[in-house]
Amino acid sequence: MTRPKLKYLTVALYHPRVMKGGAQYVAKDLHDMAAADDGFDAVLLAGIDGRMFPQYVRVGSVISALPETENEYILGGFKFDDFYHVVHDPRRNKMLARFLEDHQPDVIHIHHSLWVGLEFIELCRKVLPNVKIVYTLHEYLAMCYSQGQLFRYHERAICHQAAPDQCVKCFPDRSVEEFTLRKRFFQRAFSKVDHFVSPSAYLAERFIEWGIPRDKMSVIPNGHRTSRPAGWQAAHSEKLNVFGYFGQFVDAKGIDVLLQAARVAAEGSDTPVEVKIFGGNKSHASPDYLLRIEKALDNAPENLRVTEMGAYSRENVFDLMNSVDWVVVPSVWPETFGLVVSEAWEARRPILASRAGGLIERIEHGKNGLSFAPGSVSGLAQLMTQCIGNAALWESISTQVEDEISLDLAWSRHVDLAQLLMAPAQARPQIALAG
Repeated sequence: MTRPKLKYLTVALYHPRVMKGGAQYVAKDLHDMAAADDGFDAVLLAGIDGRMFPQYVRVGSVISALPETENEYILGGFKFDDFYHVVHDPRRNKMLARFLEDHQPDVIHIHHSLWVGLEFIELCRKVLPNVKIVYTLHEYLAMCYSQGQLFRYHERAICHQAAPDQCVKCFPDRSVEEFTLRKRFFQRAFSKVDHFVSPSAYLAERFIEWGIPRDKMSVIPNGHRTSRPAGWQAAHSEKLNVFGYFGQFVDAKGIDVLLQAARVAAEGSDTPVEVKIFGGNKSHASPDYLLRIEKALDNAPENLRVTEMGAYSRENVFDLMNSVDWVVVPSVWPETFGLVVSEAWEARRPILASRAGGLIERIEHGKNGLSFAPGSVSGLAQLMTQCIGNAALWESISTQVEDEISLDLAWSRHVDLAQLLMAPAQARPQIALAG
């Protein structure tokens, strides 16, 4: 007897064709895996800012098919409240309700509330009382209004206590009561979610402390889609003096820390020190951050070479990774996973990473990378000095780097989760926090 297909709706923030980003790629990859799985009937719905990308929003409809795709749709929004994560548009909710009624998904996998709206969770539960809702946490937005980064910009330090009386220190124009209400609003919406997925144990534990029940949380690392050619061999430059940064040009990513450390390393070295910055969204960086970057290069030594290489995509990141010897991840915020780590390991690049968030559990110092304290210019400079020209160190780390969890394996874990949730309650085994 043929088993009926499981109807699986993926709800994401943006779509890689609209705006590239880690969460977008994770959601799209899992949707593609579901679409290729004979046991699933897959649909993708990507929420976007309709004002920023009007070309994707049709007149008279907030939901439109993405051109030249099958079962992939764009959900436009125009009045998003970024504090409470609500889209104020009754007409949009009516169309969403009809979309849910038409597709009748068995499982709805939500990857974000930005431009999707927390009211969407309640709408799903109202329209489809028996649907199973899975929510993947990609950052800390539910508990942190500061771009979901748990980083105290006024102190230049990681936030370890996301409580309302602490939040007002970052946002003095807001009240403790407002942040208390915000937390309750998120928790009320999250109470209607059947299960949560976190890509790292660190992120999972922070949300368990915040209020998500442990038995409703699983850790499933983001799967990696390989692009390494068969028979490829890792190689490095002659002087092993080329360091690369890959990521967004935003404050908490620590480009200023990297440049300051590179300057210190260059001042103590006769060998040129080269830094390549592959980063997009520079327009999103704060003036203060750009000023710190500029000051780091004022009167820099002649043997320091810094080049801004511009934005990149995962279609060419493997080749770009091979243009550097060492990949630096100098984040000052507690990274939730670190997609760049997966990309660097794909190219067998040794990593110099800050001990922040999910990076702590991924980087084993001296084995698959090197680590330093978040924001420590001296610590990173010392590591860079140790790396320059050190073929033995490069070889020892490069050869110990293991492949990331494959996309096939990651999807198989999501399949297991979906099937567990769909099983009758009395026959359903305990879903435990597991890597």
